[in-house]
Amino acid sequence: MPVHDRVHQHAQKHPHAIAVNIDGQALSWLQLWQRSQALYQFILSESPNGHTVAIATGNAIAFPIAWLAATAQPLTAAIIDPLLPVEQLREMLSRIKPGLLLLNQQDRATIALADALQIHWLAVDRWLESDPSVTEDRPAFSQGMQDATPFLINFTSGTTSLPKAFVRSRRSWRSSFENGEAIFQLTDAPSTLFPGPLSNGIGLYCLNETLYAGGCFYSLGKWQPDTALALIAGQQIQRLVVVPTMIAGFARVADGEAFPGLRNLLSAGAKLELNHYRQARMLFPAARMQEYYGASELGFVAVSTLNDDSISDSLASVGQAFPGTTIEILDDDDVPVAMNQPGRIFIRSEQIIEGYLWGDDGGAFKKTPWGATVSDIGYLDERQNLHIIGRRGNMILSGGNNIYLSEIETTIKAIPGVIEAVVIAIDDNYLGKKIVAIIEAELTLAETIPEICREHLAKYKLPRHYYHISHWPLTPAGKIKRAGLEIRIANHDLRTDLTELSTGR
Repeated sequence: MPVHDRVHQHAQKHPHAIAVNIDGQALSWLQLWQRSQALYQFILSESPNGHTVAIATGNAIAFPIAWLAATAQPLTAAIIDPLLPVEQLREMLSRIKPGLLLLNQQDRATIALADALQIHWLAVDRWLESDPSVTEDRPAFSQGMQDATPFLINFTSGTTSLPKAFVRSRRSWRSSFENGEAIFQLTDAPSTLFPGPLSNGIGLYCLNETLYAGGCFYSLGKWQPDTALALIAGQQIQRLVVVPTMIAGFARVADGEAFPGLRNLLSAGAKLELNHYRQARMLFPAARMQEYYGASELGFVAVSTLNDDSISDSLASVGQAFPGTTIEILDDDDVPVAMNQPGRIFIRSEQIIEGYLWGDDGGAFKKTPWGATVSDIGYLDERQNLHIIGRRGNMILSGGNNIYLSEIETTIKAIPGVIEAVVIAIDDNYLGKKIVAIIEAELTLAETIPEICREHLAKYKLPRHYYHISHWPLTPAGKIKRAGLEIRIANHDLRTDLTELSTGR
């Protein structure tokens, strides 16, 4: 795995400094190094020829230990979210066929599933209670951080209910650590918090880039915005990595409190909108704010450092190419287009995945002799800033018009006072698809939004329905469950948290 040598160096230089703190449980660099090495030796003793090791510990102090052990050569780690529906877990484990499943002793449901599938499992937390030690006559971590050998099987959402599985090489992450250390100022961040699940690609990467740079990594057992803010204040966290909906979550519970000690904020996973920026600036007045655009299959593509003095310009793009990455905009015939002309975003870099184990429907990710794409649409301006027009699956056909839902969503989120907004498309017999906007804001403001949209959007882009929401359905990563909202709106299932607003048509 690309960080083993760095963890070893930090353990030698700062053995008693805290390396990770997850849900209040901490490990020093020396403890992290020794316990992960002991677990690695145990795994090899169980299966000396190497195999895939599945990790389903969730956000627990056992996770970084299991991660380091299961990604050392010749092993490959598959990261499993234990909170997934049991049938998805069954299908994923059946396809991966891990030689060993690492989990927590209280996770009786996953243990029962492993037994039913005849998968050998180990309760890492119980194993750690035995205070294992490194055995000198057994193998130490194998090196090879630069190798093109696989070390990670992870998952991204697909067109079916089963997540797509992809494989990544050791070198692909090592190159991004090397290029990202300076641009993200990791050496100046003694502590980093990611308050979401470590099975999420953003959280997993954040853990490893922090270990690489020698900072202390913090996380929570589960996403709780009030607990995360208390941790930022209590531990004087210097750097925060979030998805934009987490910022809105902080704003709901902060009650006007600010956290001036935070020095760096990095947003990922979705476009940072003006409403998120306003909320973040109120919460973290001294933070240097950055966002990056990327994809699970591509890694980092572009990075932007926001300029408070020209925030509209900063937010208009996702920045310039990440170091070591080349961006090209191609048309449908894979021919480069002119500056400021939209097309599919292709990249060349060492971060691109090796491929899929399953789930490749050919509709998004594509490798060509020139580079790779996930079929997002955008353009490069005269300063080589990348502008995203629409993300994959974000364009709909309504009334014969091609419409990017993200454009409508951005317009609504730019209205002062809007906390969060989602724009979805519902099947319609006449239009094909009809646009629906769901808005979190003061009710009096929400009632004016249809009129504001009429001033800023073409008629064919106007939502047909607007809803006010008081409570968002969220994933464990803090992202909004859009698919669930689509089903509810289609079935007119309003319950108590959704109220339809008059459009004045």
